[in-house]
Amino acid sequence: MAASNIGNGFPRIWQDTFSVLQDQCPHKEFSEVKAIIEDEFKLPIGDIFEWVEEKPLGAASIGQVHKAKMRKTGEM
Repeated sequence: MAASNIGNGFPRIWQDTFSVLQDQCPHKEFSEVKAIIEDEFKLPIGDIFEWVEEKPLGAASIGQVHKAKMRKTGEM
């Protein structure tokens, strides 16, 4: 919120300081991502996805994005 200055209530120094959290965050290792997915779905990742790119498309303060293909539907 501070980086985006939602509500126009944050000073410029806060906006600048927090702006790196929008899209310049370090990504998590794929082994950690895989473990989270398997824990949440209670299934091996291979049962959920036909494939998952280990390198994320991007990472920010609230998560990261990986390209993948769903095993059951073929959706990407």
